[in-house]
Amino acid sequence: MSLLQKVKGLFARKPQAAPEEPQAVKADKAAKPRKAERRAAPEKKKPAAAAKPKPSEERLTQVLRSPHVSEKSVQLGEQEQHAFEVCKRATRSEVKAAVELLLKVQVQEVRMINVPGKRKRNGKRSDWRKAYVRLMPGQKLDSGEAGA
Repeated sequence: MSLLQKVKGLFARKPQAAPEEPQAVKADKAAKPRKAERRAAPEKKKPAAAAKPKPSEERLTQVLRSPHVSEKSVQLGEQEQHAFEVCKRATRSEVKAAVELLLKVQVQEVRMINVPGKRKRNGKRSDWRKAYVRLMPGQKLDSGEAGA
């Protein structure tokens, strides 16, 4: 027998017999309820998920970069909505907390948009993220604080 045949023999798949289960395991399988019985059984309550830690004030001051001023954002300002340029990794909850902390207003809703950078002759401008913030009815921002 050549060396090559010996190596092939080592890696050849051989049928393996299923190992016998101990008697205790067989008894456990017999004790399990059937599918219909399992459906009727009350569900176990899952442990409550740990609450996410609130972002620090330092992080919140870095979330808002600047108000975004455009024709659309000025029109939205009349409807108690404002547009902001935000950090690329900012989340809705962080933007809401940052606006409430820094601008002292109550936020009803936040919508986020990833804006791709424009392609130019010598490359591309960087991508950025925009947040549309809807204020609670009756809340107002001074025109100097936001773009609307």
